[in-house]
Amino acid sequence: MVDAQDMNLLRVGPNSPAAHQQHEGVLQSIPSVTGNNTHMKKIEAVIKPFKLEEVKDALHEVGIEGMTVSEVKGFGRQKGHTEIYRGSEYTVDFLPKIKIELVVSDAKVNEATGAIIKAAKTGKIGDGKIFVSEVTEAIRIRTEEKGDSAV
Repeated sequence: MVDAQDMNLLRVGPNSPAAHQQHEGVLQSIPSVTGNNTHMKKIEAVIKPFKLEEVKDALHEVGIEGMTVSEVKGFGRQKGHTEIYRGSEYTVDFLPKIKIELVVSDAKVNEATGAIIKAAKTGKIGDGKIFVSEVTEAIRIRTEEKGDSAV
């Protein structure tokens, strides 16, 4: 159970001077993720919906099994399009897209992004984007494994 003092520690942060003065014993029980050099990246790819199976297969070929897939809507330079429905013209600003999220070791980033590009590319506007960001920690809930072994 988290008491008021613990909540204050979480609010001010474990490395603040106030936390060190008030909560010497509590600090030891909070796991630190900032000092971990796990060398993982999160890849987020937004692609056309009909390319999902091709991208999934391409990632499987380079040894990447796990991913999270979401149906999303958005627009970029493509800016949407107009449609006629029951005689009236409507502007569709947000286009349906698929967002794929995966966490990989640094060694697999180029392979994974290359596979996504190769499979998702049509050469036409709206093919999508790939974003790569740092992951400071990954923890498998069931086994409590951490780092690369958790993904």
